[in-house]
Amino acid sequence: RGEILGIAGVEGNGQKELVDMLFHLNTPNAGTVTVNGENIIGVSQRKIREKGVSLVPEDRMIYGVSNPQPIEENLISDRYATEPYSGAKRLNKGPMFDMKAIHAEVDQLIRDYTVLCKSGNQRVDNLSGGNIQKVVVAREFSNDPCLIIADQPTRGIDVGATEFIRKKLVELSRAGVAVLLVSADLNEVMELSDSLMVMCGGHIAAYFEDTTQLSDEVMGEYMLGLKRQTPEEVRRVCHE
Repeated sequence: RGEILGIAGVEGNGQKELVDMLFHLNTPNAGTVTVNGENIIGVSQRKIREKGVSLVPEDRMIYGVSNPQPIEENLISDRYATEPYSGAKRLNKGPMFDMKAIHAEVDQLIRDYTVLCKSGNQRVDNLSGGNIQKVVVAREFSNDPCLIIADQPTRGIDVGATEFIRKKLVELSRAGVAVLLVSADLNEVMELSDSLMVMCGGHIAAYFEDTTQLSDEVMGEYMLGLKRQTPEEVRRVCHE
């Protein structure tokens, strides 16, 4: 908790596969992944979310939003079945949505995350790339997560949106949220991360407890497979 653990490496060295396994987009042949002591391998994405895990996916248009739908529906897609948005569990309310609560939540998120739009009814695919990404992070950051998996969170967006999202990640981590940051932007992952691991060839090639003394040259040697730490050094990434 309260730490940003960065994952660096040349793209295609296992980062995507790792994220996919953590969020039930793929199932590993062996091993376990635990969140607060509970294994989440093979568990549905809804159950993973209920355990407090959020995902900012690498491809926002495929995994982050539903293109034809309005901003409002995209913002509540992870919470529509819960109180106070759904009346399903309330006596005599039936399966109806509480639209007043939904509108209030959506309007607040649009303000908090400075999404530039006409209203929550605007189609999400009519927004700019940076504002679409803000819709994704607004949903994922606002559901009281204990762990945020941020996979390429600022890829392909403008400078303003990039700085906004980076600042939010740091704020959330300092408030006690654990953040797993995957980024192909070496400057981003080194600047934001408290600690860092490097992936190469599908393995963790190195782990650095403190990113303040790291250089591009040192990182490059591990990213290209020219150097590799011992298993004992790599296992330092596992700590309470």
